[in-house]
Amino acid sequence: MIQDGELKKVVEELAAERGFFVVDIQNKKGKIKVIIDDQAGIKLDKCIGVNKSLRSHFGERIDDYDLEVTSPGLTEPLKVLPQYEKNIGQKVQVLRKDGTDVNGTLLDVTPEQITVEEKKRIKTEKNKKKTIREEHVIALEEVQYTKLLISF
Repeated sequence: MIQDGELKKVVEELAAERGFFVVDIQNKKGKIKVIIDDQAGIKLDKCIGVNKSLRSHFGERIDDYDLEVTSPGLTEPLKVLPQYEKNIGQKVQVLRKDGTDVNGTLLDVTPEQITVEEKKRIKTEKNKKKTIREEHVIALEEVQYTKLLISF
């Protein structure tokens, strides 16, 4: 049996050696899923290399598990600070825990908060439309999820 702490330690050591960051590690019901990323976007060969390294490290113990090493995927919420940092300048949707949401450009990230610039079209007094920009500083503890907005 592979314990969560041991698995996390090995994956974090691989991350430090190979220059990626860990988004999530799941070890449930005979399945281990390791989600990794890096600042340039994770490549398939890096996922394959991590998979092989985990198989080599754990040997026969890993044969009892379905092992998957993958990237976070475009539609998954951002989970860790390096993901936020990687996506500065990108369009995001932030859903707050109070149910309100903000759609805009991710401008800044700190360990405590994010800053998102939202553009809104409003009508002026003379019934003309005008675009205004509003910056929202949102504490990470208030965020239910943040997703990338994908446009084609």
